[in-house]
Order: sequence, then structure tokens, then C-alpha cells
Amino acid sequence: MTELLAAEAEVRLDPEGRLAAVRVPDGWRRVDELALTWRVETDWWRPATPIRRDYVRCLLAGGECVELYRDLDAGSWHWARRYD
Repeated sequence: MTELLAAEAEVRLDPEGRLAAVRVPDGWRRVDELALTWRVETDWWRPATPIRRDYVRCLLAGGECVELYRDLDAGSWHWARRYD
């Protein structure tokens, strides 16, 4: 089952700029594995609403699989979904 999420995420990056930890309701969780990464760039022809995001699906310490994205224009991180 997949739970869609829509909130800003707090993250920590390692010295190379890779995702290292994510803040969840009970504290910080280390990113054990980056399972998948991809970029979405769409609606570029609409100046007011282009979408430019880097997505990351990762396995957190404790076994939880989550998906986050970084808004490439704003630089902010957001939750996308959680997998069971």
C-alpha cells in the first residue's frame, strides 16, 4: 500500500550533498539506501507553473521506504509518499 504525502520535509545532507537523514515524527532517521533517483521537468512552456524536481526513493533505518523530492527552483524538500 502507498500513502501519498504532501508536506515539507526536513533533511540532512552528507558532505557530498546526498540525502543522509530525514526527520520523521519520532526523530531523525538515517537513510540506509537510495533505491531510486529521477528528475521530473514538466510544464516548462508555462512560465508561471513549471515543475522541476529531483525525486529520491530511499530506505530509512528501521526498514521504512519513503519517497521525497527536492524542488529545484526553491531548493526545498517535500514528502511525496510512504510505502508499506
